Amino acid sequence: MINGEENGAGGADPWHIVDVETLDVDTVTLVIRQVEISPRADQLAYRESEIDALWTLADMAAQSGDTDASEWLELLWQAHDHVGDGDRTQALAALTSLRDRIAEADRRRSPHSAST
Repeated sequence: MINGEENGAGGADPWHIVDVETLDVDTVTLVIRQVEISPRADQLAYRESEIDALWTLADMAAQSGDTDASEWLELLWQAHDHVGDGDRTQALAALTSLRDRIAEADRRRSPHSAST
């Protein structure tokens, strides 16, 4: 693999584009992993497009009345700006917070959350 060994990624490919179809913990985790292994500006442009797709899904959730979505939008805005500035550390912090907030919202909404 030509680019996959970059930064000790161990086979990860910074050129891979995450297929963003849902705003969930798994998808955000995939985007986080891609940000972690994407040091170059041209690779970060792909990460920006993934974050844009997540933002679109969060915006749709906000328009449908999801009360958590405004916070998700703010975190995605921050992540997008930081990726655009090349600040992966701050972008990762915002994306990690987003992932954790989505997980918390999922737990609150789960009918089994009282037993877990």
